[in-house]
Amino acid sequence: MGQDDMIIESGQRWAINVDWLKENSRSLTAMASGSLCAKCRKKLKVDQGEAKAGDILKAIKTCCAKSPDFITLGMPLQESMFRVFLANGNQPLTLDELGNQLNERRGIDAYRTSVNVLARLLRNDQHYGLRSVPG
Repeated sequence: MGQDDMIIESGQRWAINVDWLKENSRSLTAMASGSLCAKCRKKLKVDQGEAKAGDILKAIKTCCAKSPDFITLGMPLQESMFRVFLANGNQPLTLDELGNQLNERRGIDAYRTSVNVLARLLRNDQHYGLRSVPG
C-alpha cells in the first residue's frame, strides 16, 4: 500500500454496521450485552432475554464504559475496538481517533494501535461488523 493510500485511508471513518451484522446472522444485542457490567445486566434483565439493543447501548455509554475494566490491555484488540464504538454510541471514528481512544484505555500499547495495524484489522473484520462509513 502506498503512502497516498494511507492518507485516504486514515481519513476514512469507521463504525459498527448493524445491517452487515444482520446480513451475517449476528446480533448486536447479543454481542453488545457481553460488554455490560453486572449492575446493568441485572437492571436490563439481559439473562431473561428482555434487553433491547438501544437500551444496552445507552447503558454501556452512560455506565459500563466508565469502568476501568471495560477495555483492558489483556483484551483482544478487535474486541477493544468494538467496545470503543459501543462506548461512543457507535459514532464513526477515524483511524487516528480510534487509535487514540484505544491507547487511552489500553495503556502502553501504541504499536498495536498504529494506523496501519488498525486499518488492516478493520478491513479484514468478519465478526464485529466494523465497516467504513460512506463519506
